[in-house]
Amino acid sequence: MSLVELENSIGYKFKNKKLLDEAITHKSINSDFNNERLEFLGDSVISLVVSEALHFEESSLDEGKLSIYRSRIVSRSSLSKAGLKIKLDKYLHAGSALKNNQNLTETIIGNTLEALIGAIFLDSDFLKAKEITLSILDIDFSKLLLEEQKDSKTLLQEFLQSLDEDLPEYVTTEKKQNGEIYFISKVTLPIHGVFGEGQGKSKKLAEQEAASNVLIMLNKDGK
Repeated sequence: MSLVELENSIGYKFKNKKLLDEAITHKSINSDFNNERLEFLGDSVISLVVSEALHFEESSLDEGKLSIYRSRIVSRSSLSKAGLKIKLDKYLHAGSALKNNQNLTETIIGNTLEALIGAIFLDSDFLKAKEITLSILDIDFSKLLLEEQKDSKTLLQEFLQSLDEDLPEYVTTEKKQNGEIYFISKVTLPIHGVFGEGQGKSKKLAEQEAASNVLIMLNKDGK
């Protein structure tokens, strides 16, 4: 497909066409000229754009929740979906083995989108890169506000999914004291080095408290 179509799709015309070509070239087809460095740059640009947007749009959220939402917006899955929306897979220059593997192709689409944004930043400036990034990501801020209504277990699960990490496992035990039955639940996230414990009159309440305490720890650590 013509790269002019891609430029029309994203609403940006490159002055330096070599940057665009570099952005869509995977290392599997060219080890010397590929998009890895642009991907590195674009990752930072997108993160800053999303952080700024969340800061101004979601003034009621604290730092911890802002971090959770940013992680969800810039997750590999979210960026891949955004890249597929502008049909980046049709323009990707990659080895045939990679392009024929649907799962692998979708994985690197997010990387290619980062490289594309990095290329736009170098070809223009931050404001233009910001404009194109927000246009492609099309962040639904009202949906983010609705997430506030979700329980702690759901928020923790979705946070981990946004990082492509395994779901948390709760170890819940039944206790009895003075004739009253209660539950204690523990959950650990070794990768993040955090641990949460909760107690409640039901298994569900204990797990909710444990998840809530883990989220508090993640917020304190700036995750």
